[in-house]
Amino acid sequence: MRVALKIAYDGRLFHGHQRQRDARTVEGESLTALRSAKILRDPHESFFRSASRTDRGVSAVGNVIAFDSALRPKAVLGAFNDRARDVWAWAYAQVPERFHPRHAIERWYRYHVFEDVAVDRLREAGSLFVGEHDFRGFTSDPPTGLFMINRIDVVGETEVVVVDIRARSFRRGMVRRIVAAMLSYARGDTDLERIRYTLRGERYDFGAVAPEPLFLMDVDYGFPFSRLLQPRVFDESRRMRIEARLRLRWLNALTDAGVRSSKG
Repeated sequence: MRVALKIAYDGRLFHGHQRQRDARTVEGESLTALRSAKILRDPHESFFRSASRTDRGVSAVGNVIAFDSALRPKAVLGAFNDRARDVWAWAYAQVPERFHPRHAIERWYRYHVFEDVAVDRLREAGSLFVGEHDFRGFTSDPPTGLFMINRIDVVGETEVVVVDIRARSFRRGMVRRIVAAMLSYARGDTDLERIRYTLRGERYDFGAVAPEPLFLMDVDYGFPFSRLLQPRVFDESRRMRIEARLRLRWLNALTDAGVRSSKG
């Protein structure tokens, strides 16, 4: 049977997603865990595939891997989590034999902006990308024709602005280049006509924002996955939350010490 798992990982811990011979990657770690658990031996024979090959530094909450296995999906998830390092499976589904994880209905990416930026201007720029456009200027792997962005939402939260971008698929580096153009307008470094000009297929390079604030939030296929957050995964996530809070308190204390020193 074919099994699909939703997986999460911190992209900063890996050299990208796609397998590499001499570097630790998300696919490589996933295959190591599956082989160790004797779930599969050869990735080609087992039709091992990933939904999205996230760039180096990009994290995921809901990426998807799929492969053929003789075990039931729930057992596969447990065995995977027992052996994987820094990759966690938290949902599973038994899928048809023809299922391919790259053939999704929609992918949802979220970018986090940690700077004081005009949210209204970000929304104004983001609205230009929604619909069918020529995105050759926004990817290093240009599509052959028009490309569709379904939706872009911008929400200002406490100390962060969140940019959500949804489409059936994305080309390499596209989300980071779209956000770079949006930020360029929000900062006053470019105008809307320059973005429109580039969306007509003309060449202009807005650059690309850093990969670390980008998360792949979910990949949607139009059917539900069964969620199962195992105790080991829950304990590990709690430990990581504590570590993150401690690091933030340390950084705040360091900043406060510097402020007191400058006043003294």
